[in-house]
Amino acid sequence: MRPLRRIGTAVLLCLPAVASGQGFDTTEDILWPDQGRYSGYPAEPDPRRVQFSVSGGIYHDDNIFRLSDSVAVPAGFSKSDTVYRLGVGFRADLPVSQQRFLFDAKVDNFTFDRNSELDHLAYRAGAAWRWQVTRQFTGDIGYARRRFLSDLGEIQAPLKDLITEDRLYASAGFAFTPRWRVRGAADWFKWDHSEPTRNVLDLRVSSTTVGLDYVTPANNSIGGQFKYSHGDYSNRQVFAAGTVANSYDEYETSAVLHWVLTGKTVLNARLGYTKREHDEVPARDFDGGTGRLSLDWAAGGKTLINVSAWREIRSVEEAGTLEQAAASYILSTGASIGPAWAPTVKLVFQLKAVHEKREYQGDPDPAFVVLGLPHREDTFNGVRLSAGYTPRRNLQFSLSAERGDRSSTTVGRDYEYNRVSGNARFQF
Repeated sequence: MRPLRRIGTAVLLCLPAVASGQGFDTTEDILWPDQGRYSGYPAEPDPRRVQFSVSGGIYHDDNIFRLSDSVAVPAGFSKSDTVYRLGVGFRADLPVSQQRFLFDAKVDNFTFDRNSELDHLAYRAGAAWRWQVTRQFTGDIGYARRRFLSDLGEIQAPLKDLITEDRLYASAGFAFTPRWRVRGAADWFKWDHSEPTRNVLDLRVSSTTVGLDYVTPANNSIGGQFKYSHGDYSNRQVFAAGTVANSYDEYETSAVLHWVLTGKTVLNARLGYTKREHDEVPARDFDGGTGRLSLDWAAGGKTLINVSAWREIRSVEEAGTLEQAAASYILSTGASIGPAWAPTVKLVFQLKAVHEKREYQGDPDPAFVVLGLPHREDTFNGVRLSAGYTPRRNLQFSLSAERGDRSSTTVGRDYEYNRVSGNARFQF
């Protein structure tokens, strides 16, 4: 299962974190040299199995609600704001014989200087068991929950909507020969909104994946997989012509690849075909090519570069920004580049640039599915420059500057913003 975990990690690292323009960055977003990702700085062994942390951050944003220039700021609220974050965390990695038990928890309090109605407490917590019966038969099972503020860039209004996300998952892999491995996974997600006007976005998704991989002696792998997902929106969507259920079934067949092209270059890829069918208003169904490519290049002992490209369909809850949109899904097409340079083991600079186009093709409104009017389309461009400094192993500081803009075919959905932030974390 090791190659499978590497693929998952690489994909998570290349996700367009800047794309929403709303998430609050922390020191955890920095690729620190002592983590072993740079060939010039081997990972430093850490004997601590249990770690606690205290962290804080300051964020200044000149367009906190992501308002269009054509839209006035609501009375009693401020367009710009400074946000203060204070958090505590806990992490444990406990090996027991061939098993590993992982625990992670964090609580953050966010205080808005001018728009105090948005003050909130966010958290995440999770536990996982990475089990191993033999070297050939391994897997994991776990549960995670997090609570966070919905993306104000999609609400574009002074509305505090807290999202509670639950995930239960399990996977297993069996190498039935030295070169061939069969694997399977099951996931269950649930999203609930605290704001009653947004409960149409409450969603449950269950999925099952099966795959077969060929693994080389160098631990490269190539294979195929099939994934089935069922999504159930808890509440019917209301629009001018009536109500509609947005539940769906999705089928994805893909080829997957993890390959070390050279000692410094690694390619992860998933290319396939996706079909989504809705229980109601089938005119908005989707079928077409989808996939994601991620190339990691160690340009030197102190430099890393990640280049990614993707074409994927996502439910509004899975899109990373939790759109306040009528569409049950979007088609996301984009690319990103993320270089990182660590001139010393204590200092690192990194850049992340993202370009993404979103097509809201899942809208059941007859204006789109019957009359054929064009759907909403958004184009986002964002860039974030960060610097990290760790004078001691258990003490981290970071500074970031970010700029983003979105254009849209829907009036009032465009915006621009600038943000600067500073973060610190102490581990013990």
